[in-house]
Amino acid sequence: MKKLFFSFAFLFISTIIFSQADTLFLQKNKKVACKIFEINDSEIKYKMAGNIDGPIYIIDKSTVTKYTLSNGFTELIMPDELSIEHEHKEIIGNRQVIKISPFGFAFNHISFGYESVIKVGMNLDIQAGYINSEINSDAAKMYSSGMNNSTHHAGFYFKPGVKFFLGEDFSIKGLKYAHPLKGRYIKLDLAVSYINFQDLSLVYYSQNNYPYNGVQTIRTVYSNLNTIAYGGFVNYGRQFILGNILTLDYYVGMGFTGQSETYSNPDFFTNPFGTNNQQYYYAGKERNYTSNYYGFLRIPTVGLSFTGGFRIGYIIPSKNLRKKPLTKN
Repeated sequence: MKKLFFSFAFLFISTIIFSQADTLFLQKNKKVACKIFEINDSEIKYKMAGNIDGPIYIIDKSTVTKYTLSNGFTELIMPDELSIEHEHKEIIGNRQVIKISPFGFAFNHISFGYESVIKVGMNLDIQAGYINSEINSDAAKMYSSGMNNSTHHAGFYFKPGVKFFLGEDFSIKGLKYAHPLKGRYIKLDLAVSYINFQDLSLVYYSQNNYPYNGVQTIRTVYSNLNTIAYGGFVNYGRQFILGNILTLDYYVGMGFTGQSETYSNPDFFTNPFGTNNQQYYYAGKERNYTSNYYGFLRIPTVGLSFTGGFRIGYIIPSKNLRKKPLTKN
C-alpha cells in the first residue's frame, strides 16, 4: 500500500512539474522539456525540467524551430536568411555540384562535370566531354594542330579524379569550419580520350618523268583513324562559392599520356609508286601527329601532356533544404 501511494505521489508531482515546463522543439522532430531563462538574438538559455537546480544549458537559436512556454505562448523561430550562420549552414549541407565548361562550345566540345564530397577535404570530381569538329568548324581550323587540323573528327573524353582541399576555412563566433566545396586544391585524375578522324588523305605522286617533261602522276589514298590517348595528371586549382547557388573553379595541370591508333585502310602508308618516289601527307609529317585530345594537350612522341579548365557549377540543394520552411499560422 505504501509503495502504491509513493508511486501515485511521484506521478502527481511529475505531472505538475512537466505541466509547468516550457518546451523547445528542435530540428529532426526532437523535443526538450525545460525551463527557459533567457532568449536573445542568437541563443536560448534553459534548465532541464526535471532538474531545475541543475546547470544552465545554452543552445544555438538556429537549431530551434519553435518554443512553447508553460503559459501556453508559442512562437515559431524563422531562420534569418541574411545571417552568417544560416548562409554557411545552408552551403555546408549541400555537397553535390553539376558543372559545365562555358567556353567548350567555342573549341568543338561539350563538357559536363560532377563533384561530390567524400569527406571533409576530399571530393570526387568527374568530367566528361563530347567532341565534334562540326560544333564550330572555324575554331577547328584556327586552334587545332596536327591530325586535328582541317579534318572531320568526333569522339569523347573521360576524366575521373579526386580533389584534396588545402585548408580553406571560415570562422563563426570564434569556431573555425572547413568548407567542403571552397578553397585551393590539388586534384589527381586519370584521363582517356578517343577521337575518330574521317577521310584523312595521303597524296602520292610519281616523279619518274618529273620535272623533266612536266608530267606528274598523282594518286590520293584515304583512310579513317581511330586514336586513343590515356594517362594521369596532377592539377592545382581553386574553387569559389557564388551566391550560395553556383561554384566557379579553375585549374591547370601536367602529366604523361600514352597513345595508340588504328587506320581503317591498311595500305594507307604504302606508296603505290614504290619507295623511291616522293610522297606528301596532307595531315602532317608523322603518323598520328595528334596533339589536341580536348581533355588535354599532348606533345606527340614525347607524351608530356598539359590540361586546364574553367568551370561553372550549380550546387544541388540537399533534401533537408528542399523542404518547405515553417510558416506562422
